[in-house]
Amino acid sequence: MVIGVVGTGSWGTAAAVLAAERVPVVLWGRDPAKTAELASSRRHPQLQGAELPAAITVTSDAAALAGADLVLWAVPTQHTRAIAAALPGLPVAPLVSLAKGLEQGSLARVSEILAAALPGRPLAVLSGPSHAIEVMHRLPACLVAAGDAAACRQLVELLHGPRLRVYTSPDLVGVELCGALKNVIAVASGMCEGMGLGDNARAALLARGLAEMRRLGRALGAQDSTFAGVAGVGDLLTTCYAPHGRNRGLGLALARGQKPMDFLAQVSTVAEGAWTCRAAVELGRRVAVEMPIASQVTSVIWESVPVATAMHLLLSRAPKEDDA
Repeated sequence: MVIGVVGTGSWGTAAAVLAAERVPVVLWGRDPAKTAELASSRRHPQLQGAELPAAITVTSDAAALAGADLVLWAVPTQHTRAIAAALPGLPVAPLVSLAKGLEQGSLARVSEILAAALPGRPLAVLSGPSHAIEVMHRLPACLVAAGDAAACRQLVELLHGPRLRVYTSPDLVGVELCGALKNVIAVASGMCEGMGLGDNARAALLARGLAEMRRLGRALGAQDSTFAGVAGVGDLLTTCYAPHGRNRGLGLALARGQKPMDFLAQVSTVAEGAWTCRAAVELGRRVAVEMPIASQVTSVIWESVPVATAMHLLLSRAPKEDDA
């Protein structure tokens, strides 16, 4: 068995390292200079010097993916459609999305983009609390696989072990929405933290954020239980509290008065919440679901509303029942 990984970002590289413990891996990136450097140094610049095992072949030659029996898709959401169009020769093998976001304009989840751009392949998603640095340093983690049953079984066989538990779920929509929407709440959490509003406020924000995620998921056909599990509250907590969380970092920068696009231009990883917030609000409008936290995050990032104003508008909303 050979695994293909599309995308040489931090999570794609970490996933390649996990898979390479058991099978050969082809790690593909679109930038020949960067892939050549990674192939030579065997160290990813964002992963604190952890070395790539010999079982990983790093390349920018798409033809090297032709023999893959399973392909892990680790491309940022907003680039997925373009990269998929550039890889028409990708093997007709199970395709597993590792990305966590919603596409601008179409409001599509990544599995929906891949189904349209690379049809005829079994599709699954792999999500959950999974900071790449911790995975690379072999710290324990739990993930959730959802989608095509055979592809999910392959993921369990490939990745499940003492340091990584892989659960399965029948709820592809819910697992994928959890991964996308928690990034938006993490931006809000970083804003709350950066303003010094305290632990009580952050805890309330996360609880209400989870309820907001669940309401939208319910309207789109997801199962409530998914949001209470590893892919939901588990991923939400680590994204909101981990010191290296990129979406939390964006929220902190916004609270300091930094312009969002300046922050995004400075960091080497992608804060998906910056784009997903706007798509989440649009999805909410489509299905008549109120998205107050996502709306305020959107107003700060895309409409230049001050963070203090956005937080005030959230806190001053009319009383209501604490719905789940």
